[in-house]
Amino acid sequence: MAELVPDNAWDTHIHVFDPKNFPYAVPRSYTPQAAQMDEYPTAITGCRNIVIVHASVQGVSPAALVDTLSKQQEMSGYTLRGLATIDPFTITDEQLDALHAAGVRGARLHEMAWGHGKQNGGSDIIKKVEALAHRLVRLGWAIGIFCPVGAWAAMADTIRNMDPRIQMVADHFGGTFPGEEDSAEFATFLDLIREKRVWVKVSGFERLYHGHESGMKAIEPIAKAVIQAGPDRIVFGTDWPHTQLGVTRKGKTDQQRLEEVEGFREVDDAGHIRTLREWIPDEQTWQNLWVNNPARLFQ
Repeated sequence: MAELVPDNAWDTHIHVFDPKNFPYAVPRSYTPQAAQMDEYPTAITGCRNIVIVHASVQGVSPAALVDTLSKQQEMSGYTLRGLATIDPFTITDEQLDALHAAGVRGARLHEMAWGHGKQNGGSDIIKKVEALAHRLVRLGWAIGIFCPVGAWAAMADTIRNMDPRIQMVADHFGGTFPGEEDSAEFATFLDLIREKRVWVKVSGFERLYHGHESGMKAIEPIAKAVIQAGPDRIVFGTDWPHTQLGVTRKGKTDQQRLEEVEGFREVDDAGHIRTLREWIPDEQTWQNLWVNNPARLFQ
């Protein structure tokens, strides 16, 4: 499958799990098995520029992320970047500078409840975004958020009034699920893309279409609308190593979430790439998705 992917391509959304050396946070919503950087499926994606995203189960310390980024020296031909969980009220400028030197290029907020706990509304996320933007603007960092598309719509005015040096990044098509492509919230999200206020990760495919017999076809109108709205604002991500879906954790006790180690799902990354190529026949847009856009955002 890598033959479809341009040289110097980026995968802008993966996780690395190393619970032996960096134990997970307590409490947490799930317990994934280990997944190391050297297990990443380069043979499938062809990507050697990788953005590692600080996972929610890894708590608030960026130590595990920084450790993974340090392995770039051992991985000839790879460029590693990171998005970290950051407390804007306690972190110092010196600590932010150290993270930047290590390869961190932004902060990450995971604001999707997945049926476990109460879903945060747009007003709650706005407060977090404003606090992060105040601290990160001098670095020109990204703020990557996984939240429902309705939260993006609720944040629209806030985003439009932000310092343009802050790069807002929407994970997984802005958390837009099949059936929401005709909603007013999705229309507002598309406006933000057209206005170049938001970057979008073309990622999390199976998380969005899970349960739909048509598979990728279920998100085709969402994907094509996003691509058309911002061919210069889209970046690719596999979401490797495909942790379990939130629906599988419903009904688990807090203790079960700590004790039951989850394996990873088998997801057809190669099939996703093939379908994307059908949806993006234009060579320049294909090059933008994989190479030009992520290099601008994360280099």
